[in-house]
Amino acid sequence: MKTNLQDPIVLGSRSPQRRELLGSMVGAKSLKILPPLSSAEADFQDVHDDAGFESRLMEIVLGKYNDVRQQTMAGKPNSDIADQLPPYIVVADTIVIATNDEHEKRVLGQPDSNNWQAEVRDWLQHWLAGRTHEVWTGAIVSKGDQQRSFIVKSSVTFYPMSDAMIEWYISTSESLGKAGGYAIQAHAAAFVSQFSGSLTTIIGLPLLEVVGALQELGWEFPVGASKD
Repeated sequence: MKTNLQDPIVLGSRSPQRRELLGSMVGAKSLKILPPLSSAEADFQDVHDDAGFESRLMEIVLGKYNDVRQQTMAGKPNSDIADQLPPYIVVADTIVIATNDEHEKRVLGQPDSNNWQAEVRDWLQHWLAGRTHEVWTGAIVSKGDQQRSFIVKSSVTFYPMSDAMIEWYISTSESLGKAGGYAIQAHAAAFVSQFSGSLTTIIGLPLLEVVGALQELGWEFPVGASKD
């Protein structure tokens, strides 16, 4: 079966990792990239428990989803969508939840671009190296007024890291734009002693869950999509 070309899948994200993951299963030709126009989102400074993390994460995802959906409904020229509404929409956001020696939980977001080296150094030294942390990806998948929303949780354990290794990793500049300041699919894979759950969730998109939600909403799985 082939994907109905009248029903594109809109990915509301700037992430090349999410684009690659979703495109590998749905077919690159079926995928339209339409990031949220607004970069403003709530933070986690006032949240300290799992229930709060879940609520805030889905609040962020919903905000991004509403932004993207409004763009598709308005039919903006930069949406790269012709008269093919409503499309399927996929929006996601990933957070890293780490614990320090005092058993305090904290969400490590994307490092500040103005002070990222010091921030990532602190995260690796006091929150990530030699510890297990959680990675949650919240997602919303929709078709018209039908919507599926969920959070998929995984965990990652890092080996202990020497100061020299931490400085080497910072020198790669890989931390920029990454939740938790690292990319498990790239150089940071060297630090991972084990992980549990979904690897694609850790990268940034729970692929099987997203595709399953698309199917529930009527999308037909294309044969040979990864070759598109």
